[in-house]
Amino acid sequence: MANRHIIDRKLPERSKLMFYFPVPSQGSDYYVVEMPFFENVKIMESKKARYQKYSLISRSSNLYSYLGADSRVLNLSFNMTMPHIMDDNPGLTLDRFISYQFDKENTNGEKKKFKEPYKAAQGVAGMAFRLGTHYTKELALASAKQVLLNDQIMAGTDGETTKALMSKFGMAGMVPGVAIDSALVVDGTTQLNEGLANQDKAQAKAEADMEDNENTQLTYRIIDLIIYWTNIIRSSVVNNAANPLYGPPTIRLRHGILYQDIPCICTDYSISYNEEAGYDINTLLPRQLKITMKLEEIRTGNFGSFDANQIIQQDNLAGWEAVVEGDTLSMDPGSGGLHLSRNPGPGAV
Repeated sequence: MANRHIIDRKLPERSKLMFYFPVPSQGSDYYVVEMPFFENVKIMESKKARYQKYSLISRSSNLYSYLGADSRVLNLSFNMTMPHIMDDNPGLTLDRFISYQFDKENTNGEKKKFKEPYKAAQGVAGMAFRLGTHYTKELALASAKQVLLNDQIMAGTDGETTKALMSKFGMAGMVPGVAIDSALVVDGTTQLNEGLANQDKAQAKAEADMEDNENTQLTYRIIDLIIYWTNIIRSSVVNNAANPLYGPPTIRLRHGILYQDIPCICTDYSISYNEEAGYDINTLLPRQLKITMKLEEIRTGNFGSFDANQIIQQDNLAGWEAVVEGDTLSMDPGSGGLHLSRNPGPGAV
């Protein structure tokens, strides 16, 4: 068992939440933000039917009239663990998770406007960097250059700088026209010797800083993504304050074959953290966030017949006929690509 190969489940591609934010200026267009599950998500599903119950005299059983059903409720609980995301997905960038879905022409301007606010989360200009980083690549390079310059000064390879240093310490034997001050000569020689003795340590530190900086850039890029997704969750229960006609986003849940792009609204969320996992020391971000969301299914479409193969009709209400008589054997909007056959034929598994 220990030698079995581990198969990559590609969980982030197959298990995710997709947030659809309406674009006020474009009507039916959407900003789409994906939030993948990097760890197994726990989903608790419930749905309640509504009945009118009649109790007749001398009858030992009730009669019922079906009044409909409440929306399906999906309670999600999942974690975002910073070290796990960094180890398994070090190349993540925000461009991979945001897109612009449109059905009109001339939307390039809106697409550009959509991308620009999120460039900060790509690296050094992101929120995590502004709050917590102490080194950027530029600072580390500048530090390394300063160390090399100091090496040149101490080794006497920079003539003008060496002249200035020798003049300061009165080393007239090397700088003509400057009087000898024996005390300063001794002081200067001591400092030069100390500088030469420490240059190897300084160079090693600069190289270590460069390596640490690469790790720092990765850390803060992942932290920026986690913070962004956290704020997306927070925004899932509010409307557009500048244009209140546009309400909270529609959220589609995709989790393997069991949940195929279920359209939902978020009615409740909570965010906590695992104290034992610790914190990022610079930003104070908990290393493991624990998130719960309460989603309720919303099926509107064009208020016509359900059709899993049509982009609009797939969100229409579906009843048991979609399972018993339909081609997909499912009521899920995203099941249109499955096309499960009722008569698989001989040899089918």
